[in-house]
Amino acid sequence: MAQLTRRRFVQLAAFAAVGGYAALETACSRGPKQKTIRFFNWFNYIGKETLPRFERETGVKVTYEVYSTEDEMFAKLKAGVRGYDLLVATDFMIPRLKMLDLIEPIPQNLLQNLDNIDARFRDPIYDPGLQYSIPYLWGTTGIGYNTAKISKPPDTWWALWDEKYKGRITMLDAMRDAMAVSLLMLGLPYDSKNPAHLAKAKDLLLKQKPLLKQYTTSGYVDDLASGEIWIAQGWNGDVLQAAREKKQIDYVIPKEGSFIYVDSVVLLKGAARKQHVLELVDHLLKPDVAAEISNTVRYASPNAKALPLLDKELTADRRVFPTPEMQKKLHLQTPLDPEADELWNQTWQDVKVL
Repeated sequence: MAQLTRRRFVQLAAFAAVGGYAALETACSRGPKQKTIRFFNWFNYIGKETLPRFERETGVKVTYEVYSTEDEMFAKLKAGVRGYDLLVATDFMIPRLKMLDLIEPIPQNLLQNLDNIDARFRDPIYDPGLQYSIPYLWGTTGIGYNTAKISKPPDTWWALWDEKYKGRITMLDAMRDAMAVSLLMLGLPYDSKNPAHLAKAKDLLLKQKPLLKQYTTSGYVDDLASGEIWIAQGWNGDVLQAAREKKQIDYVIPKEGSFIYVDSVVLLKGAARKQHVLELVDHLLKPDVAAEISNTVRYASPNAKALPLLDKELTADRRVFPTPEMQKKLHLQTPLDPEADELWNQTWQDVKVL
């Protein structure tokens, strides 16, 4: 069975309704009075009852639409595609969306459940005071592996450069994760803006490239489960969703450290149904709703009041909720200024094409 994970992409032509509540619609297919909002998110990154319950309680229909990578999502919005109302975006993406005036401030006074967010998520570096974003889920980047092929946990990032796994390795098709890990391994600042540092990171990735099966943000979970690949850079929730069905799949945070990310909901500029969108945001902040999402997708919740409602095995799982000692080695990727962003993008493109 294919794993429908946070980063799993389904071609829009074949997109089926998720849990029976979503159907693709174009902005012109409904009149302005229709109570419908469009939610743009990763595939299957929500609870099965989250949106159906909201629809029953409010009478507002939610169209759940998906993107395959954040680079694709950002390019689409930057190019002028409009009509979406609510978006889930990762922390480092939020300053970029704000800079291009693609998102609006969120009127916090209209959210009854905002205080449910854990204090440590309320004043992040990427959005001080949560002016433009509301934390949705959080996770880590690490190594997923097939224990039937690799019996000893690969506790170092260098395992992804091990020639004995040639052709059985994948790396995330995500610039920030792939390049930041390379910088971390070299003992360089993981958010460096120094061209010489980025050149070294590029060299390290190019050295690894002949060992890879591919860069991917979607197929690695299925390939781990089937044994097609043995080891992969991946996101913890995706790997652990697969591990629920395939016991030979496991996940580890390397000893060198890694990255924590926070996915948040943001209000897109010009949302035509702002009142209903804010109702949905407040719905997502309810403890039982946040708990259902987290229990379903196996990612940690930033909602403090949802934590007692989570599955006990989930809260006890240190792959989902790392210990305080482990968290000392987890870094939040800081936003890049426009000049650094251009340099990182050019370096990443060089890696991909060479």
